[in-house]
Amino acid sequence: MHDPPDVDSLRTRLRDHVQRNKLKSSSRRELILETLVSMGRHITAEELLRAVRDRDERIGAATVYRTLRVFQDSGIVTERRFEGGATRFELVGDHHDHLICTSCGLIIEFDDDSIEREQARVAAAHGFEVHSHRHELYGICASCRKAQQRQRPARA
Repeated sequence: MHDPPDVDSLRTRLRDHVQRNKLKSSSRRELILETLVSMGRHITAEELLRAVRDRDERIGAATVYRTLRVFQDSGIVTERRFEGGATRFELVGDHHDHLICTSCGLIIEFDDDSIEREQARVAAAHGFEVHSHRHELYGICASCRKAQQRQRPARA
């Protein structure tokens, strides 16, 4: 897991975006940002809405969805669409890759310099200039594998 981005720098990025685009300032946006940072994981809009409503029940779904769009436009979050699951949002930070459990939906972030070097080597060998990439590995996490093994009947 990576260190979460500094909430003060995210606030500054948000304020700069709001001023540049002549949007109204909003304390609700700041509350949503603080909630998002405190959750510290890949979340759906619905999960964020529930967490935000725990802090202020007057905030509606439309406000959360609009705010996520503003966060995307300002470079605070990125939208992720993992196979077989809901759209998730994560704070923009250092590059990392993902392990995704197809059984329970667990998402594990990782980075591995040897994988990054190998990707660069393959691209260079093909004369390809990489601008970005997503590396997602799908499978079954250790907990789900253990649970599946416990459910299997013993052989006689």
